[in-house]
Amino acid sequence: MSEPGALESAEERLRAALEMLEATVNRKLEDMNSVGGLKAEVHALADDRAHMAADLDRSVARANILEEANREAIGRIDGAMDTVRAVLGRKAG
Repeated sequence: MSEPGALESAEERLRAALEMLEATVNRKLEDMNSVGGLKAEVHALADDRAHMAADLDRSVARANILEEANREAIGRIDGAMDTVRAVLGRKAG
């Protein structure tokens, strides 16, 4: 038969192995929860990026419209200045 000391030693080794297994399982569960949280965060960041890209597209379109309106206004101002110069030139002459 086996000695009582050997049985106790085997029981301690088994208990230590079970504790290590439990700790490993807990770490894996924490890692899985962490990965799930990271996936949710990446998804939220992707949504934010899509919204910002759409905002940027709208802003660029608006800037292009304003730039064209600015060019048109400058053209009209130049035309008005030419007309004023012509009128003043006729009055002076």
